[in-house]
Amino acid sequence: MQRPWQLYSSDPAPLDFIEEVKRLHPDAGAITAQLLWQRGYRDLDQQVRVFLDWRYYESASPLEFPEMPAALGRLQQALDQQEKVAIWGDFDTDGVTATAVLWEGLKPLLGAQLVDFYIPNRQHDSHGLSCHGLKALQQKGVSLIITCDTGCTNGAEIAFARKLGMDVIVTDHHTLDPAPLEAVALINPRQLSWEHPLRHLSGVGVAYKFLEAVYAKWPEKTQGYALENLLDLVAIGLIADLVELKGECRYLAQRGLEYLGKRQTLRPGIAALLKGSSNTTARQREISFTVAPRLNAVSRVEGDVRSLITLLTTQNCREAQQLAEHIEQVNADRQRRQKEIAKMAHAKAAQLDLSASRVILLTDDTWPLSLLGLVANDIVKTYGRPAILLQTNPETGMAAGSARSDGFVDLYEALHSQRHLFEKFGGHPYAAGFRLKIDHIPLLAAALNQFLAQQEGTASATPKPLMIDLEVTLDQLKVDLLKELEVLAPFDSTHHPSPRLLVRNVEITQPKENNNKGNQNTRKYLSMVLYDRQRQCTFPAKWWDHQISDCPKGCCDLVIELEQWQSYLSAVIRELRPSATNVIQAASFQSLMDYRDRPYEASVKGLRVETCPTSRESWRQWLQRANREQQPLILAYSPPQEQDALKVWQEFLMLCQQASQQGKHLQREELREHLGIEAATLNYALNVLETLGVKVLHTAEEFWCEWPPQVKSSLQTAAALETFTAAIAEENFRRRYFAAASLQALQETH
Repeated sequence: MQRPWQLYSSDPAPLDFIEEVKRLHPDAGAITAQLLWQRGYRDLDQQVRVFLDWRYYESASPLEFPEMPAALGRLQQALDQQEKVAIWGDFDTDGVTATAVLWEGLKPLLGAQLVDFYIPNRQHDSHGLSCHGLKALQQKGVSLIITCDTGCTNGAEIAFARKLGMDVIVTDHHTLDPAPLEAVALINPRQLSWEHPLRHLSGVGVAYKFLEAVYAKWPEKTQGYALENLLDLVAIGLIADLVELKGECRYLAQRGLEYLGKRQTLRPGIAALLKGSSNTTARQREISFTVAPRLNAVSRVEGDVRSLITLLTTQNCREAQQLAEHIEQVNADRQRRQKEIAKMAHAKAAQLDLSASRVILLTDDTWPLSLLGLVANDIVKTYGRPAILLQTNPETGMAAGSARSDGFVDLYEALHSQRHLFEKFGGHPYAAGFRLKIDHIPLLAAALNQFLAQQEGTASATPKPLMIDLEVTLDQLKVDLLKELEVLAPFDSTHHPSPRLLVRNVEITQPKENNNKGNQNTRKYLSMVLYDRQRQCTFPAKWWDHQISDCPKGCCDLVIELEQWQSYLSAVIRELRPSATNVIQAASFQSLMDYRDRPYEASVKGLRVETCPTSRESWRQWLQRANREQQPLILAYSPPQEQDALKVWQEFLMLCQQASQQGKHLQREELREHLGIEAATLNYALNVLETLGVKVLHTAEEFWCEWPPQVKSSLQTAAALETFTAAIAEENFRRRYFAAASLQALQETH
């Protein structure tokens, strides 16, 4: 099923708004202003000015992390007692840059006291602290460990460290473990409110804010080093980790990209990596497609990433060049191995009956776990449906792997529905990782296919439309347009994606397949020249992972992104269809104005959404009403409190008991609103009552209970209560989504 194309309906930015935007930035124009307007950035003073120029942004204090004072106090103790300190990092790009930031940034304060850093070997260890690694640091005399990009779920290992006589300060950004840590301090943006500007920091961002606090406390000891020198590494980590670039994340990325955009301020290691791809400076594209893949390749192929810290911190150009040349070879090896695994995976997929399967699930004993996510993406692109690749180990009876979505299926929702099958599980709507018993694989495949089959025909299974920002003509694709678009950079994949442009009625000429036969590891693409017969103009384009036979005859409509690679301007084709049969829908009226961080300021006219939605259905109803009444939606709700399943159940039980004693009926809608739960969750609660022997009588609008002399749990009670608890957890997940999702994502959520 092809996904529909939807062009944002005409909601032109006011002329005075356009003129003000032009005054704020020398390269801004009418298109810049229109995109800002469409994406909800309409308040010139509070939103637009800060969005375009980091100099107007007021950076949040690192002391807003509640446990920062405790961390600084423990560091003071280490200084006073001349303790040995070590850093514990992680092996992906965010973790590696975070480690380099702390390693370089703490040296002015600690000097020889900073004795080592430890990063798990990806070939043997998983993310996080390990007992054998802690023992190795203890043998070096370390008594204080500072983590970065890891540690917040390592309660057992931190307790072990304390037994060894070592304290741990955790700086991390991953999901918090409900169990309390025995760490001296936990610095994690998830401790902060949903609307807080620090909330979306990645590991390297948290590490940098920790250093801000350190440098503010000991200015006399750190004055010889400019903390801003580390912002280039911060930008690389933020962009590589695909975080939402808003608030503090955008501010730090903007500042770091300024350093990376100047040849004279490039670190020798970054310059050497870019040299291999014929670049002399690093913009966002170079980070995403050159720097980050090479840094990630080392852990995927070799496991040990210590050389990367040297690469990122050395001032020796010759050393940096030697390391970069080795990393280039490692990346080529990663590409080769990835291609081999992809070939095996495609062969296995070809043997499946895809007419009877809605998800592709493939297993193999020989596949390396570190490359499965990359190959799963390749399978998704080829077959247009979710893919799961698992490494199986017959000796242990366990399997582990990665899942990727086609963009139409909420993978987290699908897999979360089968969480009882997993030993370990984590992820988000488009990517997930998990570990389970081999015996559970057939159960998982059957359950996922059933789940997705049940979703067919519903809104959640409808292909997500490709949202198009603007329609342009071929002769508008010039450097001036690119400059206008780049005023809005940096972009991210969810909150603020790169603008998508629609070009209609162009012909494909001079198609050429670029398979790079001299380098079998390089991704293939189709180059071409687009020709607009009416306007008598041409423009170069490329279409990744396609061949000449994929090109339709006659005129085409294209959705493109504009890019400049080195000094050449070209179009990158996202989708392409014959003009004669293509249908482009007007996106429904969904003008959104975001006041979630300051609902008290929402005085503009429109439909006010004052309660955070808890389901796609409730959100869909708001969108339909806005479209019907042609009014903007004003998001004027504060981030909601998490529901505690036990407290909700106890409140529900008390109200039902009281109503039964008084012979009263309970109104479904009133009770649901009082408890703050969905109708389906209320039904699950009623199911629990029935397993306790309570007789529940009901109509569509109300119900009443007949209480037995003695309430007794049955075999079904535990299962019914677990279903109710899971429903509350799912509602909390949805609340978090609607509290933090970008306007772009909300516009595309149906």
